[in-house]
Amino acid sequence: MAVDYLVYVSQATKAVSDGDLKDILAKSREYNAGADISGMLVFAYGRDGRRGSFMQLLEGDAGEIETLREKIFADPRHHTKIVIEKGSKAERDFSDWSMAFKNAPEDSLAAFPAFADLGSDHFFERCQTGRISGSLAFLKDFWDADRSDA
Repeated sequence: MAVDYLVYVSQATKAVSDGDLKDILAKSREYNAGADISGMLVFAYGRDGRRGSFMQLLEGDAGEIETLREKIFADPRHHTKIVIEKGSKAERDFSDWSMAFKNAPEDSLAAFPAFADLGSDHFFERCQTGRISGSLAFLKDFWDADRSDA
């Protein structure tokens, strides 16, 4: 059965602690389970102690995804929120997860050249100008590469 999806990126407004991430995940997993949304959240800690960045895939009903996107984009804990891909696909990639999660240390991104600079100003500039592609394949491959963070 076909499913709608959306991938966005954003930058944290301030430093994000492990506790902050656990809170974000707990709330998103609870909300998503009730809205039949699945997906994956990647967090890349900022270089040199900077704030950090998010990349998230949402899968489910288009209306539910849009309601959640509006809620997420209104959250002041992050900025530079950019939808980089959306559409329909044959099936969910993260059907077992209301929200899978994986940290993205800089060295773990090296195997994915188009996303190795996730969180950098250059990466966000490419996103804003539509010069980024392959986010679905990246998220699935990044998840499959090493599930020790899940």
